[in-house]
Order: sequence, then structure tokens, then C-alpha cells
Amino acid sequence: MGIDYRPDKDLEFLQYCSEDDIRLLAEYLTKDKDGEERYASQISGHEDFKQRYGQPDKWSKSWRLVAGELQHFGGDSLVNLFRRSGVLYHEILCDVCDKLKVSYDKKQTAYDIENALIEKMVTLAWEKMSEEERQKTLDAFNVSSLGIGAFDLVLLAIKAGGSGSLKGAQLMAESAKVIFSGLSMMSAGAIGSIVATRSVALLSGPLALVFAAFAIPQITGVAYRVTMPAVIQIAYMRREYEKKDRF
Repeated sequence: MGIDYRPDKDLEFLQYCSEDDIRLLAEYLTKDKDGEERYASQISGHEDFKQRYGQPDKWSKSWRLVAGELQHFGGDSLVNLFRRSGVLYHEILCDVCDKLKVSYDKKQTAYDIENALIEKMVTLAWEKMSEEERQKTLDAFNVSSLGIGAFDLVLLAIKAGGSGSLKGAQLMAESAKVIFSGLSMMSAGAIGSIVATRSVALLSGPLALVFAAFAIPQITGVAYRVTMPAVIQIAYMRREYEKKDRF
């Protein structure tokens, strides 16, 4: 099939992201839950990538290959076989949001739709949090007290973009590392135990359980096991890039 990257205004910022962030995004695309290379992945065998073996910035230099592979995973494989190109990120994002029953408008920007996804997942996590975890969440979003309407201020911070949206995306990305790195077949109780033993931040624990309880059972094919964590990682990376661009 080959990797043909379609120019995509919602993915162009990847060229400015860190090596580690792009490598993690690539791992979601290229490796399965057991750490084995996916049969459909073509990055490692691509001539441009092979020429960069051993280079410390091989992933950042290969961002177009990573983006192109995501575009192919986001489309129907039989269609891609003939048109030799994938779908744009905006379509992939909308598809993931549909799968998770996120309310959004397709006319919105990718940033705003990502925010809707963040709001949905953080809200679901809030429902599973203990009082201590809720207070920690409020502290993270600089909300002073655990009272009526306090969580509404968290959602407003996410909706406003900037640091609030970045914090929500960080929690999602941290939780995705737990759930989509070989743990996705475990029970919610087992995942909760691993969250604790891995010393994942307190705030990401309930969100990890949300992914286990709400996201994982709805994923019926390989494509969603790839595109869901990829979209979460991209949402986080976009906000990190936005932060660097502001200062």
C-alpha cells in the first residue's frame, strides 16, 4: 500500500514536536498490545526511515511517515488499497468521537473537537473519583474549593483552551499510556491495581478506569485500538506545541 502522506493542516504542527512525543505516537501506530510490530505497519520498512536508523532525531524527521500511517489506519483499508492515500485527521477525530458518543459539531476546528473529547472523558472520570481525587483535580485546574459548581469551573477551563485544555489533555495522554500499552484486555479492577503500582499520577487513575470501562469495550477492530490513543496523543501534542508557540 505504501505510505502517502496527504497534506493536512491539522497535522503539520507535528514537525515541531519533541522526539519522545512523536515516538510514542508512532508506537501506538506500529506496535500491538504485546509490543510486537503490527502486520499492517509500514514505517520501519520504509526506505526513508531505514536511512535514519541510529539517528537521535529519527522520529521527528519521520513525522510525515507517522502522520501518513495514521491517515491510512483512519480509512477503510480496501479503499486505501486503490486510492493509495488515507483520510485527513479531522475525519479520524470525528470517527473516534462518534465511537465514544462525544457531542460535537463537524464544522468545528480539530482543536475544538479535541476539547469536546477531553471534556467528555474528564467528566466521566470525575464520576468515578473519590473526594480526595476530586480535590486533587480541582487543585490541578487551580480551582480553590470542592463545592457546588466547582467542577463546572474545570470544564470552563478546558473549554477556554490554553493551560486548562493542556492539563486535561495531559491526564488523557497519561491514562492512554496505561490502557493502550498491553493492559487493554484486563478488568477495571486489575487496571486500577496496576495504575497504583506504576505510580501513575493520582488524577490519571480514574481516567484510566474510564478508558477501560467506556472506551475499550466499544473498540471492535484494530483501527480503533490505533486511532483512539493516537488522537489522544495528538490532542496533547497540539496543546504542548501551542504552549511553546506562545512563549
